[in-house]
Amino acid sequence: MSLQWPDGADDGAERVWQRVLVPIAAEMRAGAGELAAQAVGRMRTELPALFPDQQMVTEHLVSTEASLRQVAQVIEAGADPRKVDLPPSTTAIARAAAQRQAPLADLMRFYRLAQELVWQWMHARIVAAEPGPADLAKAIELATGWIFGYVDGALVRAEQAYESERETWLRGAAAARATAVDDIVAGRERDGHRASIRLRYDVNRRHIGVLTWVDEVPQDGDAQALLGSVIADVAAAAGADSHLVHPVGSLAVAGWVSRREPFTESAIGASPQPGVRLALGDPGAGLTGFRDTHLQAAHARRVAALTGPGGDRVTHYREVAVAALASADTEHAASFVTRVLGALAAPDEDTVRVATTLAVYLQENRSRARTARRLIVHPNTVSYRVNQAEQILGRSIDTDVLELSVALALLPTLPGLAQQHTTGL
Repeated sequence: MSLQWPDGADDGAERVWQRVLVPIAAEMRAGAGELAAQAVGRMRTELPALFPDQQMVTEHLVSTEASLRQVAQVIEAGADPRKVDLPPSTTAIARAAAQRQAPLADLMRFYRLAQELVWQWMHARIVAAEPGPADLAKAIELATGWIFGYVDGALVRAEQAYESERETWLRGAAAARATAVDDIVAGRERDGHRASIRLRYDVNRRHIGVLTWVDEVPQDGDAQALLGSVIADVAAAAGADSHLVHPVGSLAVAGWVSRREPFTESAIGASPQPGVRLALGDPGAGLTGFRDTHLQAAHARRVAALTGPGGDRVTHYREVAVAALASADTEHAASFVTRVLGALAAPDEDTVRVATTLAVYLQENRSRARTARRLIVHPNTVSYRVNQAEQILGRSIDTDVLELSVALALLPTLPGLAQQHTTGL
């Protein structure tokens, strides 16, 4: 492997590149996730308009990590940073910013702030490598060229993607539909007939609100087509004859499925493909139901995000309504769970099993038989675990039953609650 950039690089430059910069680039690639979290954490404070919700935080984390890995790979290869295409996730971020009408200036500043942070990180490691004075100067020269060259090219390509998407978006009916959705959800649109015309979708029906998303960018970089097909699958599974798709970011889509007759309980279900997650609101009728079921799906998705990637692929609002209500204040919720449950909130497998059994036991009105059927265990096992729970709690489960039930409902979200409180994400 030889140094390909910059043109005319001498033997000294190649030596410094191999001995100093290639190892640092490998470290950057390995720690890209952590460095991306630092960058996004800072930018949330300075550029709040780019982070309207947790979904956009996640998308920027994905995009920033991908860009950092790409910078590292360019340095490791000794390649020209100006000729590299943006990662698909980064291009998707630019398009999503245009769709949300986020200022282009904010997007450009995001790149410059990231550039500053990455340069500080790399400069510290170059100095720590303790090269001689001449090699130090050469390493800084080369690193500056790579980082500034990469960001310059990225700015050009991101602006192109933004402007192209903005032009398309402003011209298309999608912009008008997005405005109509926002007006309905915000309660500004209260006329069902007018709303139906604006949406080109009959709101005077029965609806189920859907939110579907992916945690990682698909290989082809286009999550929208995949997630749109998920909405169609939900519609088919629910026996709906109409559906509406509304993008809410590069990695997420909101949707509504509708029919004239009430939805049956058995029909409300879906099994998305691996890598796709789904949140469903309760069925609602008319314009009010259109709004309410969407907000319920949004709450369900928030709870699903708190449980982490290992949580259920499908989350129904009715199953997490208590957790959704109680977790709005993440700091308070985390403190509440740990105060009420104490050692029963421990994350080890045995304690989680005991806590889960107690939660189901209380949900089933203390019926050992029904609890055993839900958990597929013997009733005696239920009794044993409930007794274990009381020993861990240090008190009877008859004490403060409401607090105990709410804390148990929140327990699956505790890792996410704690992380958001600690990192500010």
